[in-house]
Amino acid sequence: MPQDEFIEQRAAQRGRNLLLQELRESCERARLGGFFYPVAALLAFLAAGLWQWRWHALAVVGGLLALAIARCLIGPSAAPDVDEARRKLRRLWAVVLGSTALWGAFSAWTFAALPEPAPLVALLFSGAFGMALAHTMCMRTTPAVVAILCVMVPSQVVLWQGASQWVAIMWGVYMLYMLMVLRRSHREYRTRLELEEDLRHQRDLFERQSQVDGLTGLANRREFGAALARAVDGAAPARAVSLLIIDVDHFKRINDSLGHRAGDACLVALAQRLREHFREPGDLPVRLGGEEFGVVIRAARAQASQRAEAFRKALAGQPVQALDREVAVTVSIGCGQFDPARHEDADAFYGDVDAALYRAKIAGRNRTEHA
Repeated sequence: MPQDEFIEQRAAQRGRNLLLQELRESCERARLGGFFYPVAALLAFLAAGLWQWRWHALAVVGGLLALAIARCLIGPSAAPDVDEARRKLRRLWAVVLGSTALWGAFSAWTFAALPEPAPLVALLFSGAFGMALAHTMCMRTTPAVVAILCVMVPSQVVLWQGASQWVAIMWGVYMLYMLMVLRRSHREYRTRLELEEDLRHQRDLFERQSQVDGLTGLANRREFGAALARAVDGAAPARAVSLLIIDVDHFKRINDSLGHRAGDACLVALAQRLREHFREPGDLPVRLGGEEFGVVIRAARAQASQRAEAFRKALAGQPVQALDREVAVTVSIGCGQFDPARHEDADAFYGDVDAALYRAKIAGRNRTEHA
């Protein structure tokens, strides 16, 4: 794959990657905070006298605990698609909003039903939960705002209707501050998320540039050297390794007569022919540099030679497209099989096949010679 095409493909994946990262972080953060709601409710009932309110405690604490467990059951799968990620995010936020709505209703109910200090305990936890939502569940502003309002507004209403209007005003100012914190947290979260994605993109691009030829999209010489060494190390009678070294005949004439842009187009077209012809498992077409290419093949020399000749004849019989014209291209090929008795290592193997390529060129070109 040419580098420009790789960059375009990676850019198209950006939105998906950001969404999946948001899903992962939302699930982790939601799990972290979910179990504080039943603990807080239990503490409020303990402050009021748990035995007297045991059935109410069982209902409220049990409901909040069930919602906390439901948060843990929602998580990203191994390779979710965009639609699945969006569905899971909607389900997760529905559970979070269920928790906050139940807590908000409970905190308001404590003022009407439970004795002191249970309402104060619930009020303090409401403030803590609201601020926690502003900081930790800031991935999406709209559901986060609704969650904060679910936690804070019921207490606000109860305080305003009672004899604590100044406390209610303070509570409203505190709620406004939470919403401002949420906005800032969301902005910082998106900035960090996008920066991390940009860094991953740069890492992938640099890694690809170290392994792939920028013009043709084939593996480059560095990747070829590593792949050939791995193949040679694993060579055995049942896993023969062959190598083709391919040189474009009289490539300088193409550059001189048609220009370097046409020459580059010829190389790109030739690389595509190599991909199409050498695509069996274990095949690795590479650009070694200039007009020289190579193919590592997991096969014995006889099969490799047969495939090399088929490629050479097909190329000679069908010109390649170079910009707006067809150009007749032929190649000379050196072919050989790794033999531990003759080749000390991958470099010796490469040198043997390269010598076969040289013989093909001095013998008249457009032919295959064997090491």
